[in-house]
Amino acid sequence: MVDVLFIVLLVLHVGSIVAWMGGGALFLSVISPSLSKMSPSSRSEFVKLTLPRYFRFITGSSIIAIVVGLILYGYITQVESSLAPSSSGLVSLQIGSVLGVIALIFVLGVAMPAGRKLVVLTSQVTSPNENIVKQIESLQRRLTMGARLGIALLGLTLILMILGAEI
Repeated sequence: MVDVLFIVLLVLHVGSIVAWMGGGALFLSVISPSLSKMSPSSRSEFVKLTLPRYFRFITGSSIIAIVVGLILYGYITQVESSLAPSSSGLVSLQIGSVLGVIALIFVLGVAMPAGRKLVVLTSQVTSPNENIVKQIESLQRRLTMGARLGIALLGLTLILMILGAEI
């Protein structure tokens, strides 16, 4: 018999992880390089209009991924023992879970605050001076570094989850 709850949790978890990783890849491959090549006025307009929505998307998909992943882990280990992985698979899932939580903490604790500060700073500035330009560049670097680290951690997590699921 098909376990509907397991399928729903799995689809939600995998879908939100794909959205989170895809959003990070989009930032690294399209948004960040484009920001560095834009004029200050274009950058300001783009940042004000696009990044707040992007940050909400990343925040939502990352939180859903972790919460549903933890529920899924609890379900397969406590409720439905026939779905439980082997002991070696369980270790991979546990390490992957920890890396996923670390990625979430890093994204929400480092990258998002830098991004929000970038949005506020570009919204307040009408004519940027040298100090403001340096702050904006620094925030863009922090945001890009956060996206790189997040993608790296999520890539490792993906590998561990595949190993743990024993596909």
